Parts: sequence; C-alpha cells; structure tokens
Amino acid sequence: MAAWIVLSASGVQAGDPGLAAMAGRARSCGVSSGMVDQVESWADEGLFSEKDAVSLLSPVVAACSEKLPLAPFEDKLAEGLAKRVSPSVIARALGRKLDEYLFAGGLLQASGHGNDPKALVVLGEGLSKGVPRQDFADYVSSYGEQAPEPFLTGMEMTSLLSQAGFDYGLTRSMLDASSGPGGLSPDWRYFIRIVLVARQRGLSDAAIAEAARDVVIESGSPADVSTRLGFTIRDMTGRNVSD
Repeated sequence: MAAWIVLSASGVQAGDPGLAAMAGRARSCGVSSGMVDQVESWADEGLFSEKDAVSLLSPVVAACSEKLPLAPFEDKLAEGLAKRVSPSVIARALGRKLDEYLFAGGLLQASGHGNDPKALVVLGEGLSKGVPRQDFADYVSSYGEQAPEPFLTGMEMTSLLSQAGFDYGLTRSMLDASSGPGGLSPDWRYFIRIVLVARQRGLSDAAIAEAARDVVIESGSPADVSTRLGFTIRDMTGRNVSD
C-alpha cells in the first residue's frame, strides 16, 4: 500500500495520500499514464491544488481496486478536464459513478453474471444516465437465468428504453413475451429506434409495446414491429433497422 503523507502547504489534510503517492497507485493499477500525467501537470501549473488532484484520481483508483472497467471513469475524468469543470464537481461525479458501478456489480454477482464486463458497463452507464436502480434490480432478478447474450440484449433494450422515458412495466411485458430460454435475439437491442419513430408518428407507448409483444411471441424482429405499426424505417446509413 502506498505511503500516506501530509502536504499541509498544498491543503492536503493529515491522513490523505499525497499526489505523488496517489499518482503512483493509479499508474500501477493500470490507469492511463497520459491521464495521470495531465492531472499532475495541471496541479504543478496551479490550475488546481494537489488536494484537488488527489480527489480526482482517488475514485478512479478505487474503481481499479474493485476490478471495475476503467474506461468509463477515465472518460468521465477526461470530459471534465476538457470542459474545465471544477475539480470538486468532477470528483463528485466520479464518486457517483463508482457507487453506481459497485451497485451494478453487486446485482450481477447475485445473478451469476458477475464476470460479464459488457453487462457491468451497460448497467453502470445506464444508472449514470438515469435508469432507476429498481428497474435494473428487477430485470436482473427476473431474467438472470438467461444465457449471457440474450441477458445482455434485454438489459441494453431496457436501459435505452428507460432513458427515453418508456415505462418499465411496458418493457417487462415485452420481455416476458420472450421469457423462453433463448430470450430476445440481438436485433432487439436497439428497439428504441422503432419507439422513437413510432412516437413521431403519434403512436402511444402502449400501442408500441402491444405490437412488440405480438411480434416477440411469433419470434419476429423489430422490423416486423414497424410493419405492424404502419411504417418501414432505415437508420442513418440507409440500412434496415434490424441489420
């Protein structure tokens, strides 16, 4: 464990690790050297204090210690630095992200999917973007026995729909229609595209969910839902939405 030192001149309190110690822990744990160098450099230049710099690196090091994926934390830190956001605001955001990822990791461990880094990122980032914890907790407990691929597909679908304000009860009704061992096929991951176009055409979320349930029961695709709803959509590259 790195030594803990006092840097009273820079405002670091007794018991807090110094910047050099925290930077060393970050590098040894696998945090991007470029990111650590930038934080140290800005502290050296007086853009913020060493105590602030420690507060920025601390949650990223904690994420690493918990064996969480580092990219989301490094991206959040880089975004804050690029926008010249206050270090205290960045540190709080990183702390919230750490809490969200730890919660997500606990859900996955309990479900038997604890070794799936993709699922962890979907949960962690979904929570960061406002998906209620209870929605994800219900999803994991209800569909955790599915194989990894359909489990992840349904989770991504749930996350994106929730971020768009789609009622979780309606999402569950679609998921339940595919509750067999195979679960949803991968093309349902971005069902949100169908929802957004259907909403633009004045269709209610309840009508969208009803059409989707019927299609899922028949082992159809999201493109089949759009047909039932009276339109054909293509994504921005011109490919069919189910491609």
